[in-house]
Amino acid sequence: MIQSAKRPASGQLNFHQLYIFQMVANHLSFSRAAEALEITQPAVSIQVQELEKFLGITLFHRRPRGLRITDAGEAVLAYSQQIFSLSNRLLETVQEMEGLQFGHLVLGASTTPGEYVLPLVVGRFRQVYPGIQVELVIGNTRTIVQRILDRDMDLGMVGDHVTEHNDELEITEFQYDEIVFVASPSHPAANAGKLTPQDVVDLGLVAREDGSATREAAERHLRELGVAPKFAIEFGSNQAVKQAATVGGGVGVISRLGITAELRAGMLTILDVTGWDCRRPLTLIQPRDRYLSPSQRAFREFLMAERLSPNDKLAKPDATGIAPIA
Repeated sequence: MIQSAKRPASGQLNFHQLYIFQMVANHLSFSRAAEALEITQPAVSIQVQELEKFLGITLFHRRPRGLRITDAGEAVLAYSQQIFSLSNRLLETVQEMEGLQFGHLVLGASTTPGEYVLPLVVGRFRQVYPGIQVELVIGNTRTIVQRILDRDMDLGMVGDHVTEHNDELEITEFQYDEIVFVASPSHPAANAGKLTPQDVVDLGLVAREDGSATREAAERHLRELGVAPKFAIEFGSNQAVKQAATVGGGVGVISRLGITAELRAGMLTILDVTGWDCRRPLTLIQPRDRYLSPSQRAFREFLMAERLSPNDKLAKPDATGIAPIA
């Protein structure tokens, strides 16, 4: 139940105090909010107390184990988010009137598009719109989807179908990627001819961590082929998977987008595996009901213009075994 008391009849809501409250609510910590705001913790505490006094309600339960927002605090937070969202839209509309000379984007991406697709697109975008600041945050697919849902990011790109939260997300396929098995040219598998899916599993798979879309796509396709997925080594990055495979540590499971340089240099080779055709979309996601600022709309349009035509989603590999996907 919302606690209430008589609020002073005069005076206006202090938006500075409201913003500080929102930061505390986001972090559930006075000290972390103070660090983010680059002010002292006592200053944060005082501003929240003043807001509570003005509103006549308790916004947080203060407990030895940390803060917990009250029901009243949840209600205030919802309005606070709307207020500052409208404020941002006002500023962004003014920016649009100035010809996109300024702006800020927070993009999220799972590891494969974050390392091999978006940096190129962002670089070209900045050549056209040098005044727009772009922040690219990379994590695994589960993390990026959740942060988009939490509205911590403007747009996201992940490396697989997004089958959950369809009512909350606008989902657009960008282009297709292929998951392949790779090994060092000196690895016995590289000279073994055609392999079965069970063969490569038995050789010891080197893959990304649980929660990675690359791994989940490979697991799903192995099961479709009647093979139980099993991984000998798990890493938190594509680079680590490649390095382990390069030195003969096992058979790497990785996106073809991430091995162009290694294929050209002869450090890795793609294994020929019977029945293996593991393709997955790179998917653009955003909150379904989110207003896009002028700079966000400009980037989305620029990004979609970079998309390959349906007939080019996966071109045939050239003589080096490299498919020009992007």
